[in-house]
Amino acid sequence: MLMWGSITFAAGIVLIAIEIWQASKKKGGVTPTDKRRIWGIFQVTCVLTLVVAGLIWMAD
Repeated sequence: MLMWGSITFAAGIVLIAIEIWQASKKKGGVTPTDKRRIWGIFQVTCVLTLVVAGLIWMAD
């Protein structure tokens, strides 16, 4: 359970890092819209981590 939850969370953090990297390369830098998108990706990552861990916990 912990392993798959960790993998899911790590994948989300990688997506966030890529998003920050891409936003910082823009001419205007990281905008408030980018920050909202990053916050949304983090929220989705947390929910998906809980779903994955919950499903595996229920399957045991």
